[in-house]
Amino acid sequence: NAKAHVGYDFSKVQLSSHTATKTIKLHHLPQPEVLSIETNLNYYDKKDGMFNKFEASDLTELHNEAKLHILEKVPESGLYDVAKAEALEVVLIMESIVQTIGWKLDYSALEIPENKQQLLKK
Repeated sequence: NAKAHVGYDFSKVQLSSHTATKTIKLHHLPQPEVLSIETNLNYYDKKDGMFNKFEASDLTELHNEAKLHILEKVPESGLYDVAKAEALEVVLIMESIVQTIGWKLDYSALEIPENKQQLLKK
């Protein structure tokens, strides 16, 4: 079993605040990226069998190859699309939080697909 977690590194979000207009401007959201890969690989005990020639380095290499294989499969999995949809939800949550303190969120600098802009205008 394996899991790949795709999302956003929010340390890469670029924003600025303008006190005079009580506006927070969201300049840039990064592209979604693989944040972690979890593998649950089962190995036989190295001590099992007299002909077992596995070394610790062999197991490490197998583990690394498994992670690389999973990483190669992520683009076709649809996880990036899911993360992009969730990013719009994050913008809406940010907007709600900002509004609770009497400010507004300006996300006009973001490139949002036409079909998704309606979600932000509700």
